[in-house]
Amino acid sequence: MLYNEPRDTVKVSYRNDKEREFYEDFKALKATHGKRMAEKIIDRIGDLIAAATPQHLPRSARFHEHQGRRKGLYSVDLVHPQRLIVEPTCSYDSYVQITEVMIYEVFNPHK
Repeated sequence: MLYNEPRDTVKVSYRNDKEREFYEDFKALKATHGKRMAEKIIDRIGDLIAAATPQHLPRSARFHEHQGRRKGLYSVDLVHPQRLIVEPTCSYDSYVQITEVMIYEVFNPHK
């Protein structure tokens, strides 16, 4: 692929308009999660949008599937131990085929 060629990216959506506004508003994120987390959340959403598939995310994002009652949901690392949870909204056989996700929540899986 040439540098100038457009490529597909992961489509990111939100559960509703209120959540979209929240996740796109640095001040709101900062008030809820603190400055460092707000910056990381915005960075990770940007990483998702820029990636062709989760396989193209930075290694530090550590895209992985949850088990048990959260099976079918995936997460990317934020500031330890927090994770940005996403739900695939497209058909896929393997995580490398995921091209659409919905931002589900910010979650601490260790609680």
